[in-house]
Amino acid sequence: MSDAERMDQNPAHQGEGVPVPTPVRRRLSNWPPITTAIIAICVLMAVVGRVQPQVQVELMFYPPFALEQPYRFLTSAILHSGFWHLVFNMYALWFLGRVLEPALGKIRFTTLYLVSAIGGNVAIMLLSNLTGQWNIGAVGASGAIFGLFGSLAVLYKRVNANLSGILTLLGINLVLGFTVPGISWESHLGGLVVGILLTWLWIGLGTRFRGKRPNLRKVVDIGVALLVLAAMIGLMLI
Repeated sequence: MSDAERMDQNPAHQGEGVPVPTPVRRRLSNWPPITTAIIAICVLMAVVGRVQPQVQVELMFYPPFALEQPYRFLTSAILHSGFWHLVFNMYALWFLGRVLEPALGKIRFTTLYLVSAIGGNVAIMLLSNLTGQWNIGAVGASGAIFGLFGSLAVLYKRVNANLSGILTLLGINLVLGFTVPGISWESHLGGLVVGILLTWLWIGLGTRFRGKRPNLRKVVDIGVALLVLAAMIGLMLI
């Protein structure tokens, strides 16, 4: 995983859809609370898993048990397979979270992270028969992190920022997912698609509801997230 670049703010887009990130000269929050909390939970679960390995078995994403134990779609995202897996994912989360959490707001950022994590595991399940991974468990926050990458790419595009850096990072990480054994490219792809779709819908609908009551905007945001979740459930059932 790699860190994300900061982006400049175009005043012409303020108040339209998803708030754009703050200017480069303004200091980013040192401790974005949601990002920090997710990292703390992942580190804690790494310690718990080290002491009690059975935790990994009970909470990892495992396609044959997924529909009967749907909590696995989320709990697998707080588990990691080893020290470096944890370090690389938390490193990426920290730098992406410092940009996206202030830009999106706590509710949107949390929703984006959770729905992208689910999306990554949905992709694993949908593609498992094609890839032969049906009986293989998966852990890690990579699906959620790729959702953050996708969201950042949409926001870069929104403010007409240079996309070359973020696209290069995405390309490298996607290639690694396809070429390095033991990495779930399905999760990366699923999280990325969900992150792009969710942020794009938020921006589009947010523009329509610009100047309306803030509470109405929140309802629309949550409704969009539920719509994306419903679409993923429908794909699995079909």
